[in-house]
Amino acid sequence: MAGKRDEIIRAALRRSRSHSISRTTLKDVAKAAGLPLGNLYYYFKTRDELILAVLDECERELEELLTALDPLEPSAWIDAYLDWLMQTAQDRGGLSCPFGSLATELRAVGDPAATRAAEIVERYRTVVGARTAALGARDPDALFLTVQGAHTVASILDDSALFESAINRLRSNL
Repeated sequence: MAGKRDEIIRAALRRSRSHSISRTTLKDVAKAAGLPLGNLYYYFKTRDELILAVLDECERELEELLTALDPLEPSAWIDAYLDWLMQTAQDRGGLSCPFGSLATELRAVGDPAATRAAEIVERYRTVVGARTAALGARDPDALFLTVQGAHTVASILDDSALFESAINRLRSNL
């Protein structure tokens, strides 16, 4: 990504991940991107346009992750995936799922973009499930659902040690 438009999208994504999308206004995004609100309207006419661009960025992040992990054998893939989960939580300073939380929030407020967000989460779930199945797991969704549960509970309790412990437990059980 390059340019002011991309800076705005990244600022909106950071803001939505730290303060929720429903509490993120265009004014908040403009401030986080370091530009006057009027300038933001040059790039995005509506909040809905910006949300769709944020979802594009989420999809790009997911594809970047999947591309990086793709060449790995299943067990190495899972290890690298668990490493990514830990690093992502530390880098973002948040414990919620970088894709699922936004999808959940959009669905909760009845935003039409919720369908698009759900498609991104479904892609994520499908790939993690396929790699888990390649290891011979009886339930390919178990890893993904356990990770999502760890994200949710750790986020609710604001407990990074709980999230780290859950990921380490998963690592030792695989």
